[in-house]
Amino acid sequence: MKLSKELNKYTSLIIVLSVLLAISLVAGATFAWFASSEREVTTITLGDPVVVNIAADNQGNILADGAELPFVINNEYLLPGMRINTFAAVKFQQSYTPALLRVKLNVSVEGSNATSEEIALLAEELNKQVWQKAQWNGESYPWICDSETGWWYYTETKANQVDGDVKSSIVAAIDCETGPIISFLNPFEADQYLLLPTSIDNRYSTAKVTFWFSVQAVQALIPTNEEDPTGEYIVTTIRNVETVFQEAFAGSDSNYDPNE
Repeated sequence: MKLSKELNKYTSLIIVLSVLLAISLVAGATFAWFASSEREVTTITLGDPVVVNIAADNQGNILADGAELPFVINNEYLLPGMRINTFAAVKFQQSYTPALLRVKLNVSVEGSNATSEEIALLAEELNKQVWQKAQWNGESYPWICDSETGWWYYTETKANQVDGDVKSSIVAAIDCETGPIISFLNPFEADQYLLLPTSIDNRYSTAKVTFWFSVQAVQALIPTNEEDPTGEYIVTTIRNVETVFQEAFAGSDSNYDPNE
């Protein structure tokens, strides 16, 4: 009888342990589900920076920072009626990012015994020559001037206007990958030289004539495809890109205008 009770005691213990073990197995089990997963990654690389310099010549050499524009005159000093060969051009560095371009070339006069009004008239005459020479080649020449700001925009062709509106002229997207040289004034190939007026006299002796050449380039606006599904197509007219240039170069030295 005593042996039977002992067996029942151990049997009960084994049953309890078995139940606890079963509960433990159920609690620690991992349930299987019908499932699937997938992962893909797309990496988009930002475009190259647009880098542009003032060119020193047609061979692609560039001017160092602080260097002077290349001038060729036949004397140590400017004299009445003298021809001024002013080479003004830009050189793009190789980049996969296309760019929009604008330049400004201003002439300032200071010093001498001439009155401020007379100095202003000489500066006006020289700036008028710049304006005439920059568009000398008729409808095929690519530069168009926004008279309100004085900036010249590279547009590939003057005929590329909307209803004859200069502000609506399409600004060209330049392929920077080729590192092109784009001339604004080139007296050695296109006779775009300036002449110091023959009317100046002793009043202008020792006067300083300074040429200020500014260059600005920004990446071409994206999207530029009218089929773009987002509906954010932007026509790259002077009117539209002017704000982009202003924001990109706010406070820049290239905005300096000696005649303002």
